[in-house]
Amino acid sequence: PQGLPPPRQLHADYSHRLHRNQVAQGHHNFVVGGAHGRYRDYGGTLVEVPEEVYAVRKAALTVLDPITYCWLFLTFGFSTSVALGAAKWTSKMEKLPYWLIFLPAWASHLGIVLMHILSARALSKFISEANENRQRQDSTDHLDRVEYLPLLQRSLKFGLKTGILCFIIFVFEVLLFIRLCRPTAITLAETYIPLWILTIVFIGNGLVCKSQHFLHSLIWVLVFTAMVLSVLRTDYEMDDIILTSHIVLVIIALLAIISGILIYIVHGHQIGYYKLTESQLTAGVFYSASSFLAILLVAIMGDAVSLPELIQLDLLLIIVILAPIVVALTGFGAYLVTRDEFDRLLKYGGQSAVMPMRLRLEADGWTSVASRGAVTIPMFGDVKYEPLDVETAERLSIELCGPCCCYPAEEDDELPYFHRADNYQSPTPPNAMAATAQWGGSEAPIV
Repeated sequence: PQGLPPPRQLHADYSHRLHRNQVAQGHHNFVVGGAHGRYRDYGGTLVEVPEEVYAVRKAALTVLDPITYCWLFLTFGFSTSVALGAAKWTSKMEKLPYWLIFLPAWASHLGIVLMHILSARALSKFISEANENRQRQDSTDHLDRVEYLPLLQRSLKFGLKTGILCFIIFVFEVLLFIRLCRPTAITLAETYIPLWILTIVFIGNGLVCKSQHFLHSLIWVLVFTAMVLSVLRTDYEMDDIILTSHIVLVIIALLAIISGILIYIVHGHQIGYYKLTESQLTAGVFYSASSFLAILLVAIMGDAVSLPELIQLDLLLIIVILAPIVVALTGFGAYLVTRDEFDRLLKYGGQSAVMPMRLRLEADGWTSVASRGAVTIPMFGDVKYEPLDVETAERLSIELCGPCCCYPAEEDDELPYFHRADNYQSPTPPNAMAATAQWGGSEAPIV
């Protein structure tokens, strides 16, 4: 394009930050530098990463690459363990020992530990090479760190999260194994100790720190409620007061909320509000299928589903089949999102994108209004969103009988002129001012 010099003419060690700023200013379709392959993003924009920037990112992401496979280990290990556990619970394989049931899950934890060791070795190697590069007279570390520092931060954050969560789950598995083998050795409340800590942290994070949506906090409250009811029923022998159906209803309500959120996200992508990548969309379909099957599974296990006598189905066999499928769909979806995030970091870097904000003229002057941007959704990663235009929102509301009313839509500001002499007069007519995104008095997305 005209007015955009090649990166090698700008500087011998071209910084991709300038390149990204030029993209934000309107230079959308162009190819610069390098021979490592051309990338076409989900919106159709052709972007090729310069060789120098690509090399720095690829070296930094060697820290993240091994731990992106953690979901694969968890998927295979937990799917196998859940299948074996369901077979024993339904008496299909009643004599199956508990250690054999937990063995695949423990093996998956061992694989995760190995992946973290490989990640730590990659980090040590990268730091050593960066220190050597910093000592040379022709060092480019002052430019390279713009790219590799955000990537290292993201890699360390992801590794720390996966490590802590896997450790908590492993401790819970060990306690559950002890509980199943020797029921009198440990109570159910003591078995839940790792989960108590996890749920309390997430509930406090949502209610006190306000760092997550209300629905996310509600999900963890329902998890906590189901655990409390199961402890009261089992440890305190309150069978007459707390029925199994009560716990099943809480779990179904929990899964219903998750399903509703997933439908909101996938449907939002279909109408143009969320801008999911192909991997995120596929993961959303997997998550949705998994949540629906999980509701059916819990209903069958809780005897909430009864079939007519004419229909002869082995519900216990269905439980054995559905249980590993639910885990596998969730695990593969999470793996797709993780690898998609890895590819996105390799293409675009780890720096936070700067989203332009609209301006709105008010009585006190111009005010910036957040409209399109990006939001971090659990199990989806960073997702871009953009309010629907007025025509699209009205058309979809008519065609779909109003389900789009829960998505933010742009509304034109109709502001009168200020006639007082001391007020600033805008040269732009009020009916031509920038549109703002409104939804139920809030400008934030649901997730």
